[in-house]
Formats: sequence, structure tokens, C-alpha cells
Amino acid sequence: MRRKRLNSAFQRSRRQIVAVVMTAFLLLYIVTLAMIYFLSYRDLYQENLDMLEIYVEEYRENGNPSERQIAEPVLRDGDGDRPDQGVSTDQKDLSDQDASTDQEELPDQENLPDQDDLPEQGDLPSPDDIPDHDSARYQLSSFYSVAYDQDGQPLSIDMGSDALYSEDQILSTAAYLLQKGISQGTRGNFVYCIDEEETYTLVVLMDNTLASDSFTTLFRYALLLGVVMVAVLFLCANALARWIIRPLEESDRRERQFISDASHELKTPVSVIEANAELLGREVGSSKWLDNIRSESSRMAALVNELLTLARTERETPQMEQLDFGRLVLGGVLPFESVAFEAGRKLDYQIEENVAVYGNSSQLSQLVSILMDNALSHSEGEGSILIRLSREKTETVLTISNPGFIPETDRAEIFSRFFRSDPNRSDTGHYGLGLTIAQNIVTAHQGAISVTCADGRVIFTVRFPNGEKMKSKTTKKSCRSRTGMPNRPIVR
Repeated sequence: MRRKRLNSAFQRSRRQIVAVVMTAFLLLYIVTLAMIYFLSYRDLYQENLDMLEIYVEEYRENGNPSERQIAEPVLRDGDGDRPDQGVSTDQKDLSDQDASTDQEELPDQENLPDQDDLPEQGDLPSPDDIPDHDSARYQLSSFYSVAYDQDGQPLSIDMGSDALYSEDQILSTAAYLLQKGISQGTRGNFVYCIDEEETYTLVVLMDNTLASDSFTTLFRYALLLGVVMVAVLFLCANALARWIIRPLEESDRRERQFISDASHELKTPVSVIEANAELLGREVGSSKWLDNIRSESSRMAALVNELLTLARTERETPQMEQLDFGRLVLGGVLPFESVAFEAGRKLDYQIEENVAVYGNSSQLSQLVSILMDNALSHSEGEGSILIRLSREKTETVLTISNPGFIPETDRAEIFSRFFRSDPNRSDTGHYGLGLTIAQNIVTAHQGAISVTCADGRVIFTVRFPNGEKMKSKTTKKSCRSRTGMPNRPIVR
């Protein structure tokens, strides 16, 4: 508990470092992945459109490929002899040559050509004759097309070499795209383009399923790799944050140790100075020089005591017990009656009875004293000091407010050590440690303290988790306020 309380600020710093590193990496990773996806998709889409353009050009020159294949009937078993009309002279010669070749005897092993008879290197096909990647991909792609006349009626349909879709699917898809009126784009697994000629309108579809699946698989593996990288980076960021914060933790530990040791070392000489000043005053009488020594030694003693208290609240775990917090708050308010009376302030408070908390009575009393002293010392203008203690569903809430205002920039630093909103005022007897001590006390009791400003008042709110439920009835006390005289709770 104590170590967690001391290192809470450094833990927040470590979490912030990890958050910054992870956020920067995630943003960079998402942007990179998005750019890769966008550029790859754009290139793939452009390649598909280029192949569609090639198909359209071939269609303009040679017509529907399926119609050319249908114009050349293929013999099936039992259909009789193949008719000669429809077969060219060259094809007949080629068939006769094949038939004569089949009748020749195969050459013996001895009749194979010698090594000298093999073709030379220049007779082999050149690399330019080998189809490139785009040409090979074009040959392996599946194209479908539907030609429409000027009235929108289908003239012909090309179902491609491997018809993975029915004619009805191709016709319905082409009709939808033609009605949509966009010249190119994607539809499902198809990449399409529409070519309008004088006598017909051609809708060409290209099946992009294989490329899309490959692209999706690549993207999925990139995401999986990104998740693994995020996990590894998170562990590395944690180690990096600990390495960065470690010197600061060591410096803070040494600073706290120095404050504690220096306070202990200063306590004895300050006590000796005060004692000697008192004895000297009895012998030589009153003197302004002696009064200055007494005043400064008193200030030094107060500062040393606050430093010791600060070191104790930061380094020690208090002994806890079940307490009646309402009685404790009332006991902490009563000593300020005379101070409020001299300052012309009113003390108004509502304190519930039987409000139980689990804590240390000495530290909680000191907490109330710090907040009351702060409220009386920094009150501005007219108004009373309001003290409220109530029990909510899961929390015990203590609020102490005074007339005044704290700038928003100072509220974030008001619980820091040695912080004073007005650094020019050094004669108030406050050294900027009281609220730091109060925060340490609240943190040690698993609570939270905050400051707000509303309606011309500064409000300090302390929240503690409720202690064990007490069966006795709780009543809220409303008391009449008087100048300098606190209101007494009414017990029914």
C-alpha cells in the first residue's frame, strides 16, 4: 500500500509513456496498412480495367469469341463422318498429313539424330516470344460479355472458357449494370466495363474472385502480424517506460529521504535555539533582536514539524480502526472557534451522526485541521465557512468551503509540495505543505480529495469509502450559526 501510494505519480507517468508509444505505433501502422491497401487495390483495379480494354478491342476486331467457337462444329461419337464444307483446304491437308504420319513407323533408337544434327542455339525460341506476366494473366482470366442492340435487347452472350456462372446470372448482372449507367467499376466478384458502339453496347465482366481472395488473405495476415507486433511493442514500451522513469524514481526517493533526514537533523538545533532565546530573555529582558530570534526560530520549528509530518505521511502506513467520523470532524472544528471569532467569520456546518470510516484518528483529525486552517486563512470577502459531512450509498463525503476563488491553472498544482498561489506572500506562516499532507492522508485511507470553485466559493471535497454499516439511526443536523460560535448538533 505504501509503495503504491508513493509511486502512484510514476505509475501514471509510465502509463502515459506506454500510451504515447502505442498510440504513435498504431497510428503509423494503420496509416501504412491503409496506404498499402489503397495502392495495391488501385494497381489491381487498374490492371483489371486494362485487361477489360484488351477484351473490348478484340471483340471489336473479331466479334464474340463464343460465336466463333460455335461456327466450328465438333464431332461427337456416333455422329457419322465430318462434313467437308466448313473445313478449309489447309485444315484438310493438315489432317491428311497427320494421318500419314500416324501410319509411318516410329524411328528406331539407332535412327535418332546425332548431336550435330540438333538445332543450334539461334534456332531456339527467344525470351521475347515467352508471354509476359500481364499476357499470361489475361489468358488465365475469365471473361463474360453480353452485347445489346440499340433497343436494349441482348444480341449475344459470351460465357467464357470456364463458365462458373449461369447465363441467367450473367444476363441479370449485365442488365443491372447497363441500367445503372456507370461505365466501369465493380459488382460483387466482377470487375466490369461498358463499351458503347454505334450498333451495339457491350457489357464485359471479369471474374476477380481469385485475386480478391488472395488480396483478402494477404490483408488478413497483415492484420494478424500487426496484432502480434502490438503485443510485442506493448511489452517493449513497458520496459522502456520503466527504464526512463527509474532515474526519476531514484531522484524522488533521495529527495524524500533528504527531507526526512534534514528535518530530523534540524529539529534539535532549532529546539536548542528556542530554549537559549527563552533563557536569554529572562536574563537580559526584552529586546527586538531577541524577539527576532524567537520569531524566526518559531517559524523554523513550524517548518521542520511540517517536513517531518510530510515525511511520515509519505513513508509510514498508519494504524487503522473503526471510527465515528462525525464526532472526529466536530472535534477538529471546535478548536477553530476562537480563530473564526477573531476573523469575524461564521462557522456553519451540517454533520451526520454515526458516520463510520475505517482509518487513523490522529491523521484524520490532522486532515480536518489542515482544511479548516486553509479555509480561514484564504477566505476573501464576506461569507461563512461551511462544513458538510454526509454519507452516500458507498462513500462518506466531507466538504469544507470558504468564500474566494482559485484560478484553474493553480487548482492542478494546489496539492503539490511547496506550492503557494501567491508566492509573494511569505509571512503567512504557510509553506505550501499542508494540502500535500492532506492529500497523503486521504490517499492512505483509500480516498480522494479535490478542489472546485462555484458561486464565489472554494470547495474542498474529501471522499472516503464507507466503513462498516452501523445500525443506529442517522439524522442530519441543521444548526443556527452565530458569529464566532459554532452550531451544536441537536440530538433527538
